[in-house]
Amino acid sequence: MKQMKLIYLLLMSIVVSVTFHSCNLFDNETEDKKTANEYIYETFKEWYLWYNQIPDIDPNGIATQAELIDSIKSPVDRWSFSGSLTEINKLFEGGSYTGFGAGFMLDADGKIKIPYVYDQSPLGKAGIKRGWQVLSVNGYTPDDLENVNNALANDQTVAFEFLDRDQINHSITATKAEFEMNTVLYSTVFDYSTTKIGYVVFNSFVSTSSAELDTVFTRFKKQNVNELIVDLRYNGGGLNDIAYQLIAEIGGSKVKNQVISKLEHNDKHSDKNTSKISTYKGASLELNRVFFITTSNTASASELVINSMSPFMEVNLTGSNTHGKPVGMYIFKVEALDLAILPISFKNTNQLGYGDYYSGLSVNTNEADDLTHNWGDPEESMLKATLNSVLGAVTFNQPSLKSAKADLQKPLEYQGIYQLIGAY
Repeated sequence: MKQMKLIYLLLMSIVVSVTFHSCNLFDNETEDKKTANEYIYETFKEWYLWYNQIPDIDPNGIATQAELIDSIKSPVDRWSFSGSLTEINKLFEGGSYTGFGAGFMLDADGKIKIPYVYDQSPLGKAGIKRGWQVLSVNGYTPDDLENVNNALANDQTVAFEFLDRDQINHSITATKAEFEMNTVLYSTVFDYSTTKIGYVVFNSFVSTSSAELDTVFTRFKKQNVNELIVDLRYNGGGLNDIAYQLIAEIGGSKVKNQVISKLEHNDKHSDKNTSKISTYKGASLELNRVFFITTSNTASASELVINSMSPFMEVNLTGSNTHGKPVGMYIFKVEALDLAILPISFKNTNQLGYGDYYSGLSVNTNEADDLTHNWGDPEESMLKATLNSVLGAVTFNQPSLKSAKADLQKPLEYQGIYQLIGAY
Protein backbone atom coordinates (compact mmCIF):
# COMPACT_ATOMS: atom_id res chain seq x y z
CA MET A 1 0.00 0.00 0.00
CA LYS A 2 1.66 3.19 -1.18
CA GLN A 3 -1.04 5.78 -0.53
CA MET A 4 -4.14 6.55 1.44
CA LYS A 5 -7.41 7.16 -0.33
CA LEU A 6 -10.33 9.11 1.02
CA ILE A 7 -14.05 8.92 0.36
CA TYR A 8 -16.87 11.30 1.26
CA LEU A 9 -18.80 10.16 4.28
CA LEU A 10 -21.95 11.38 5.95
CA LEU A 11 -23.79 9.36 8.62
CA MET A 12 -24.82 8.87 12.21
CA SER A 13 -22.09 6.34 12.85
CA ILE A 14 -20.76 6.55 9.31
CA VAL A 15 -21.87 7.45 5.85
CA VAL A 16 -19.82 7.20 2.71
CA SER A 17 -20.11 8.93 -0.65
CA VAL A 18 -19.35 7.44 -4.01
CA THR A 19 -17.02 10.34 -4.82
CA PHE A 20 -13.43 9.11 -4.55
CA HIS A 21 -10.26 11.18 -4.12
CA SER A 22 -6.59 10.22 -3.89
CA CYS A 23 -4.36 11.88 -1.34
CA ASN A 24 -0.68 11.21 -0.55
CA LEU A 25 -0.60 12.04 3.14
CA PHE A 26 2.37 9.99 4.27
CA ASP A 27 5.94 9.41 3.19
CA ASN A 28 5.90 6.31 1.02
CA GLU A 29 9.19 5.01 2.42
CA THR A 30 7.91 4.82 5.97
CA GLU A 31 4.15 4.47 5.84
CA ASP A 32 4.13 0.66 5.79
CA LYS A 33 6.09 0.65 9.07
CA LYS A 34 3.51 2.69 10.94
CA THR A 35 1.02 1.27 13.38
CA ALA A 36 -2.73 1.67 13.02
CA ASN A 37 -2.71 4.09 15.95
CA GLU A 38 -0.08 6.26 14.25
CA TYR A 39 -2.16 6.40 11.09
CA ILE A 40 -5.23 7.37 13.10
CA TYR A 41 -3.45 10.06 15.10
CA GLU A 42 -1.79 11.67 12.08
CA THR A 43 -5.02 11.60 10.07
CA PHE A 44 -6.92 13.32 12.87
CA LYS A 45 -4.20 15.96 13.28
CA GLU A 46 -4.52 16.80 9.59
CA TRP A 47 -8.19 16.43 8.69
CA TYR A 48 -10.23 16.52 11.91
CA LEU A 49 -12.70 19.41 11.98
CA TRP A 50 -11.49 20.25 15.51
CA TYR A 51 -7.82 19.29 14.95
CA ASN A 52 -6.59 22.20 17.11
CA GLN A 53 -8.19 20.58 20.17
CA ILE A 54 -6.20 17.33 19.83
CA PRO A 55 -3.67 16.84 22.66
CA ASP A 56 -0.04 15.99 21.94
CA ILE A 57 0.31 12.33 22.89
CA ASP A 58 2.12 9.13 21.88
CA PRO A 59 -0.61 7.22 20.03
CA ASN A 60 1.17 3.92 20.61
CA GLY A 61 0.82 4.44 24.34
CA ILE A 62 -2.92 3.76 24.09
CA ALA A 63 -4.07 0.15 23.85
CA THR A 64 -6.86 0.19 21.27
CA GLN A 65 -7.98 2.25 18.29
CA ALA A 66 -11.28 3.06 19.97
CA GLU A 67 -9.57 4.25 23.15
CA LEU A 68 -7.20 6.42 21.11
CA ILE A 69 -10.05 8.11 19.24
CA ASP A 70 -11.99 8.64 22.47
CA SER A 71 -8.93 10.32 23.99
CA ILE A 72 -8.41 12.83 21.18
CA LYS A 73 -11.87 13.68 19.87
CA SER A 74 -13.87 16.80 20.71
CA PRO A 75 -16.60 16.57 23.38
CA VAL A 76 -19.19 17.43 20.69
CA ASP A 77 -18.06 14.50 18.53
CA ARG A 78 -20.20 11.36 18.99
CA TRP A 79 -19.27 9.75 15.68
CA SER A 80 -15.59 9.51 14.65
CA PHE A 81 -14.25 5.95 14.59
CA SER A 82 -12.09 3.42 12.77
CA GLY A 83 -12.93 -0.04 11.50
CA SER A 84 -12.39 -2.81 8.98
CA LEU A 85 -11.98 -1.39 5.48
CA THR A 86 -13.30 -4.63 3.96
CA GLU A 87 -16.54 -4.54 5.94
CA ILE A 88 -17.12 -0.83 5.36
CA ASN A 89 -16.56 -1.14 1.60
CA LYS A 90 -18.92 -4.10 1.46
CA LEU A 91 -21.62 -2.15 3.25
CA PHE A 92 -21.53 1.19 1.46
CA GLU A 93 -20.33 0.19 -1.99
CA GLY A 94 -22.23 -3.10 -2.25
CA GLY A 95 -25.22 -2.47 0.01
CA SER A 96 -24.64 -5.77 1.77
CA TYR A 97 -23.49 -7.16 5.08
CA THR A 98 -23.31 -10.47 6.92
CA GLY A 99 -25.87 -10.81 9.69
CA PHE A 100 -29.38 -11.87 10.63
CA GLY A 101 -30.97 -8.93 8.84
CA ALA A 102 -33.21 -7.14 11.32
CA GLY A 103 -33.29 -4.18 13.64
CA PHE A 104 -33.69 -4.77 17.37
CA MET A 105 -35.33 -2.12 19.55
CA LEU A 106 -35.79 -1.94 23.30
CA ASP A 107 -39.19 -0.42 24.07
CA ALA A 108 -40.36 1.60 27.06
CA ASP A 109 -41.42 -1.56 28.88
CA GLY A 110 -38.07 -3.30 28.49
CA LYS A 111 -39.26 -5.61 25.71
CA ILE A 112 -37.16 -6.25 22.62
CA LYS A 113 -39.12 -5.62 19.41
CA ILE A 114 -38.30 -5.93 15.72
CA PRO A 115 -38.78 -2.53 14.02
CA TYR A 116 -37.88 -3.76 10.53
CA VAL A 117 -36.54 -6.76 8.60
CA TYR A 118 -34.63 -6.89 5.31
CA ASP A 119 -36.42 -9.07 2.77
CA GLN A 120 -33.50 -11.25 1.64
CA SER A 121 -31.91 -11.68 5.07
CA PRO A 122 -32.01 -14.89 7.12
CA LEU A 123 -34.75 -13.50 9.40
CA GLY A 124 -36.60 -12.00 6.44
CA LYS A 125 -36.69 -15.34 4.66
CA ALA A 126 -37.82 -16.98 7.91
CA GLY A 127 -40.93 -14.79 7.89
CA ILE A 128 -40.13 -12.48 10.79
CA LYS A 129 -42.14 -9.24 10.63
CA ARG A 130 -42.08 -5.73 12.01
CA GLY A 131 -43.53 -5.60 15.51
CA TRP A 132 -42.62 -9.13 16.58
CA GLN A 133 -41.32 -9.42 20.13
CA VAL A 134 -38.04 -11.18 20.90
CA LEU A 135 -38.60 -13.41 23.92
CA SER A 136 -35.11 -14.92 24.00
CA VAL A 137 -31.82 -15.16 22.10
CA ASN A 138 -29.90 -18.39 22.69
CA GLY A 139 -31.88 -18.70 25.90
CA TYR A 140 -31.05 -15.18 27.12
CA THR A 141 -34.05 -12.97 27.90
CA PRO A 142 -34.23 -9.15 27.73
CA ASP A 143 -33.33 -9.15 31.44
CA ASP A 144 -29.80 -10.08 30.33
CA LEU A 145 -29.19 -7.53 27.58
CA GLU A 146 -25.41 -7.90 27.67
CA ASN A 147 -25.56 -11.57 26.71
CA VAL A 148 -28.35 -10.91 24.20
CA ASN A 149 -26.16 -8.30 22.50
CA ASN A 150 -23.07 -10.51 22.63
CA ALA A 151 -24.95 -13.42 21.06
CA LEU A 152 -26.36 -11.28 18.25
CA ALA A 153 -22.99 -9.67 17.56
CA ASN A 154 -20.69 -12.68 17.84
CA ASP A 155 -22.60 -15.96 17.35
CA GLN A 156 -22.99 -17.29 13.82
CA THR A 157 -26.10 -19.29 14.62
CA VAL A 158 -28.74 -18.17 17.10
CA ALA A 159 -31.90 -19.78 18.46
CA PHE A 160 -34.66 -17.16 18.67
CA GLU A 161 -37.98 -17.24 20.47
CA PHE A 162 -40.47 -14.74 19.01
CA LEU A 163 -43.99 -13.63 19.83
CA ASP A 164 -45.83 -12.29 16.79
CA ARG A 165 -48.47 -9.54 16.79
CA ASP A 166 -51.21 -12.19 17.13
CA GLN A 167 -49.55 -13.49 20.32
CA ILE A 168 -48.37 -16.71 18.67
CA ASN A 169 -44.95 -18.10 19.65
CA HIS A 170 -42.32 -18.96 17.04
CA SER A 171 -39.05 -20.85 17.59
CA ILE A 172 -36.57 -20.08 14.82
CA THR A 173 -32.88 -20.90 14.46
CA ALA A 174 -31.07 -18.56 12.08
CA THR A 175 -27.50 -18.47 10.77
CA LYS A 176 -25.80 -15.26 9.69
CA ALA A 177 -25.41 -14.86 5.94
CA GLU A 178 -24.36 -12.13 3.53
CA PHE A 179 -27.28 -10.47 1.76
CA GLU A 180 -28.13 -7.26 -0.07
CA MET A 181 -30.28 -4.82 1.86
CA ASN A 182 -33.51 -3.46 0.44
CA THR A 183 -33.16 0.09 1.71
CA VAL A 184 -36.69 0.96 0.61
CA LEU A 185 -38.61 -1.00 3.22
CA TYR A 186 -42.05 -0.05 1.89
CA SER A 187 -43.79 2.31 -0.52
CA THR A 188 -47.36 2.99 -1.60
CA VAL A 189 -49.70 5.72 -2.82
CA PHE A 190 -52.73 6.76 -0.75
CA ASP A 191 -55.55 8.00 -2.97
CA TYR A 192 -57.86 10.57 -1.36
CA SER A 193 -59.90 11.90 -4.31
CA THR A 194 -57.72 14.63 -5.85
CA THR A 195 -55.00 14.17 -3.21
CA LYS A 196 -52.51 11.42 -4.04
CA ILE A 197 -50.02 10.90 -1.24
CA GLY A 198 -46.79 9.06 -1.93
CA TYR A 199 -45.39 7.24 1.09
CA VAL A 200 -41.91 5.69 1.20
CA VAL A 201 -40.04 4.13 4.13
CA PHE A 202 -36.34 4.64 3.41
CA ASN A 203 -33.80 3.07 5.70
CA SER A 204 -30.22 3.72 4.54
CA PHE A 205 -28.23 5.66 1.92
CA VAL A 206 -26.00 3.10 0.19
CA SER A 207 -25.02 2.72 -3.46
CA THR A 208 -27.77 0.23 -4.28
CA SER A 209 -30.37 2.69 -2.95
CA SER A 210 -30.12 4.77 -6.14
CA ALA A 211 -32.02 2.26 -8.28
CA GLU A 212 -34.54 1.58 -5.49
CA LEU A 213 -35.38 5.26 -5.09
CA ASP A 214 -35.55 5.79 -8.83
CA THR A 215 -38.13 2.98 -9.11
CA VAL A 216 -40.24 4.49 -6.33
CA PHE A 217 -40.19 8.05 -7.64
CA THR A 218 -40.84 6.94 -11.22
CA ARG A 219 -43.98 5.19 -9.96
CA PHE A 220 -44.97 8.20 -7.85
CA LYS A 221 -44.62 10.47 -10.89
CA LYS A 222 -46.71 8.15 -13.09
CA GLN A 223 -49.43 8.05 -10.42
CA ASN A 224 -49.51 11.85 -10.23
CA VAL A 225 -48.47 12.07 -6.60
CA ASN A 226 -49.02 15.62 -5.32
CA GLU A 227 -48.15 15.11 -1.63
CA LEU A 228 -45.23 13.17 -0.20
CA ILE A 229 -44.36 11.46 3.10
CA VAL A 230 -40.76 10.26 3.50
CA ASP A 231 -40.40 7.96 6.50
CA LEU A 232 -36.83 8.20 7.85
CA ARG A 233 -37.55 7.04 11.40
CA TYR A 234 -34.70 4.47 11.46
CA ASN A 235 -32.42 5.97 8.81
CA GLY A 236 -29.02 6.72 10.36
CA GLY A 237 -27.41 8.06 7.20
CA GLY A 238 -25.51 7.00 4.12
CA LEU A 239 -23.83 8.11 0.93
CA ASN A 240 -23.80 11.79 0.08
CA ASP A 241 -24.65 11.18 -3.56
CA ILE A 242 -27.79 9.26 -2.60
CA ALA A 243 -28.84 12.11 -0.31
CA TYR A 244 -28.40 14.55 -3.19
CA GLN A 245 -30.46 12.27 -5.41
CA LEU A 246 -33.31 12.16 -2.90
CA ILE A 247 -33.26 15.95 -2.56
CA ALA A 248 -33.60 16.25 -6.36
CA GLU A 249 -36.40 13.68 -6.51
CA ILE A 250 -38.36 15.54 -3.86
CA GLY A 251 -37.54 19.06 -5.01
CA GLY A 252 -37.94 18.73 -8.77
CA SER A 253 -37.59 22.03 -10.63
CA LYS A 254 -37.35 23.95 -7.34
CA VAL A 255 -33.86 22.59 -6.69
CA LYS A 256 -32.62 21.97 -10.23
CA ASN A 257 -29.33 23.83 -10.83
CA GLN A 258 -29.57 25.27 -7.31
CA VAL A 259 -27.04 24.99 -4.47
CA ILE A 260 -28.54 22.38 -2.16
CA SER A 261 -25.69 21.79 0.30
CA LYS A 262 -22.34 23.23 1.34
CA LEU A 263 -19.33 21.47 2.89
CA GLU A 264 -17.00 23.41 5.20
CA HIS A 265 -13.61 21.98 6.26
CA ASN A 266 -10.98 22.98 8.80
CA ASP A 267 -8.61 25.82 7.91
CA LYS A 268 -5.97 23.37 6.66
CA HIS A 269 -8.31 22.23 3.91
CA SER A 270 -10.52 25.23 3.20
CA ASP A 271 -9.65 24.73 -0.47
CA LYS A 272 -11.97 21.71 -0.37
CA ASN A 273 -14.99 23.75 0.75
CA THR A 274 -17.64 23.07 -1.87
CA SER A 275 -21.21 23.92 -2.82
CA LYS A 276 -23.25 21.02 -4.19
CA ILE A 277 -25.45 21.98 -7.16
CA SER A 278 -28.41 19.70 -7.93
CA THR A 279 -28.03 18.20 -11.40
CA TYR A 280 -29.83 14.85 -11.01
CA LYS A 281 -31.78 13.94 -14.18
CA GLY A 282 -33.99 11.10 -12.93
CA ALA A 283 -37.66 11.09 -11.99
CA SER A 284 -38.74 13.87 -9.63
CA LEU A 285 -41.92 15.41 -8.23
CA GLU A 286 -43.30 18.95 -8.32
CA LEU A 287 -44.37 19.67 -4.74
CA ASN A 288 -45.03 22.71 -2.57
CA ARG A 289 -44.26 20.87 0.65
CA VAL A 290 -42.90 17.60 2.00
CA PHE A 291 -43.58 15.61 5.18
CA PHE A 292 -40.94 13.59 7.02
CA ILE A 293 -41.35 11.02 9.80
CA THR A 294 -38.37 11.13 12.16
CA THR A 295 -36.97 9.88 15.47
CA SER A 296 -33.69 10.27 17.34
CA ASN A 297 -32.40 7.52 15.02
CA THR A 298 -32.87 9.83 12.01
CA ALA A 299 -29.33 11.06 11.45
CA SER A 300 -26.65 12.51 9.22
CA ALA A 301 -27.57 12.09 5.53
CA SER A 302 -31.24 11.94 6.55
CA GLU A 303 -30.86 15.25 8.36
CA LEU A 304 -28.94 16.64 5.40
CA VAL A 305 -31.94 15.93 3.16
CA ILE A 306 -34.39 17.56 5.58
CA ASN A 307 -32.22 20.61 6.23
CA SER A 308 -31.42 21.06 2.54
CA MET A 309 -35.10 21.02 1.55
CA SER A 310 -36.15 23.80 3.94
CA PRO A 311 -34.99 26.76 1.78
CA PHE A 312 -37.03 25.47 -1.17
CA MET A 313 -40.37 24.34 0.24
CA GLU A 314 -42.44 23.87 3.38
CA VAL A 315 -40.99 21.02 5.46
CA ASN A 316 -43.04 19.24 8.15
CA LEU A 317 -41.71 16.69 10.65
CA THR A 318 -43.76 14.18 12.65
CA GLY A 319 -42.42 11.88 15.37
CA SER A 320 -39.57 13.00 17.61
CA ASN A 321 -36.55 15.26 17.13
CA THR A 322 -33.76 13.94 14.94
CA HIS A 323 -30.33 12.78 16.12
CA GLY A 324 -28.34 15.98 15.52
CA LYS A 325 -25.35 15.29 13.25
CA PRO A 326 -24.66 18.28 10.99
CA VAL A 327 -21.13 17.07 10.22
CA GLY A 328 -19.62 14.47 7.93
CA MET A 329 -16.64 12.22 7.48
CA TYR A 330 -14.11 11.06 4.98
CA ILE A 331 -13.00 7.44 4.89
CA PHE A 332 -9.21 7.25 4.89
CA LYS A 333 -8.13 3.85 3.60
CA VAL A 334 -5.02 1.99 4.76
CA GLU A 335 -5.32 -1.14 2.67
CA ALA A 336 -2.26 -2.96 4.06
CA LEU A 337 -3.82 -2.92 7.54
CA ASP A 338 -7.45 -3.37 6.36
CA LEU A 339 -8.01 -0.09 8.18
CA ALA A 340 -10.60 2.60 7.56
CA ILE A 341 -10.22 5.84 9.54
CA LEU A 342 -13.29 8.06 9.81
CA PRO A 343 -12.73 11.42 11.48
CA ILE A 344 -15.34 14.17 11.37
CA SER A 345 -13.86 16.27 8.57
CA PHE A 346 -16.49 18.77 7.47
CA LYS A 347 -19.68 20.55 8.44
CA ASN A 348 -22.83 20.50 6.30
CA THR A 349 -25.03 23.53 5.79
CA ASN A 350 -27.99 24.23 3.53
CA GLN A 351 -28.20 26.90 0.84
CA LEU A 352 -28.82 29.56 3.50
CA GLY A 353 -25.77 28.53 5.52
CA TYR A 354 -27.69 26.84 8.35
CA GLY A 355 -26.20 23.72 9.87
CA ASP A 356 -26.11 24.10 13.65
CA TYR A 357 -28.55 21.36 14.57
CA TYR A 358 -26.37 19.43 17.02
CA SER A 359 -29.46 18.99 19.21
CA GLY A 360 -31.46 17.65 16.28
CA LEU A 361 -34.11 19.05 13.97
CA SER A 362 -37.40 19.75 15.77
CA VAL A 363 -40.69 18.11 14.87
CA ASN A 364 -43.94 19.93 14.20
CA THR A 365 -46.02 17.09 15.67
CA ASN A 366 -44.88 14.75 18.46
CA GLU A 367 -45.89 11.14 17.99
CA ALA A 368 -44.61 7.80 19.26
CA ASP A 369 -43.33 4.97 17.11
CA ASP A 370 -45.99 2.29 16.81
CA LEU A 371 -44.75 -1.28 16.44
CA THR A 372 -48.25 -2.76 16.73
CA HIS A 373 -49.00 -1.94 13.08
CA ASN A 374 -47.22 -2.87 9.89
CA TRP A 375 -45.77 -0.48 7.31
CA GLY A 376 -48.40 1.45 5.40
CA ASP A 377 -51.23 0.83 7.86
CA PRO A 378 -53.08 4.18 8.12
CA GLU A 379 -53.73 3.40 11.81
CA GLU A 380 -50.00 3.28 12.63
CA SER A 381 -49.60 6.26 14.96
CA MET A 382 -46.80 8.15 13.18
CA LEU A 383 -48.28 7.61 9.74
CA LYS A 384 -51.80 8.45 10.95
CA ALA A 385 -50.66 11.76 12.47
CA THR A 386 -48.78 12.63 9.27
CA LEU A 387 -51.74 11.77 7.05
CA ASN A 388 -53.88 14.02 9.26
CA SER A 389 -51.39 16.85 8.72
CA VAL A 390 -51.34 16.30 4.96
CA LEU A 391 -55.12 16.25 4.71
CA GLY A 392 -55.62 19.21 7.02
CA ALA A 393 -57.21 17.21 9.80
CA VAL A 394 -56.59 18.04 13.44
CA THR A 395 -53.32 16.42 14.45
CA PHE A 396 -53.04 14.50 17.68
CA ASN A 397 -51.76 16.31 20.75
CA GLN A 398 -49.51 13.67 22.19
CA PRO A 399 -49.99 13.01 25.94
CA SER A 400 -46.85 13.54 27.96
CA LEU A 401 -46.73 9.87 29.00
CA LYS A 402 -46.80 8.77 25.38
CA SER A 403 -44.07 11.28 24.49
CA ALA A 404 -41.95 9.95 27.34
CA LYS A 405 -42.40 6.41 26.06
CA ALA A 406 -41.40 7.52 22.57
CA ASP A 407 -38.16 8.88 24.00
CA LEU A 408 -37.50 5.60 25.79
CA GLN A 409 -37.73 3.50 22.65
CA LYS A 410 -34.17 2.91 21.48
CA PRO A 411 -32.08 0.43 19.50
CA LEU A 412 -29.94 -2.14 21.22
CA GLU A 413 -26.34 -1.05 21.68
CA TYR A 414 -25.04 -2.64 18.49
CA GLN A 415 -21.45 -3.84 18.42
CA GLY A 416 -18.76 -3.54 15.74
CA ILE A 417 -19.85 -3.11 12.11
CA TYR A 418 -23.48 -3.45 13.21
CA GLN A 419 -23.27 0.03 14.78
CA LEU A 420 -23.00 1.41 11.25
CA ILE A 421 -25.94 -0.57 9.99
CA GLY A 422 -28.35 -0.17 12.91
CA ALA A 423 -29.23 -3.84 12.67
CA TYR A 424 -27.79 -7.29 13.39
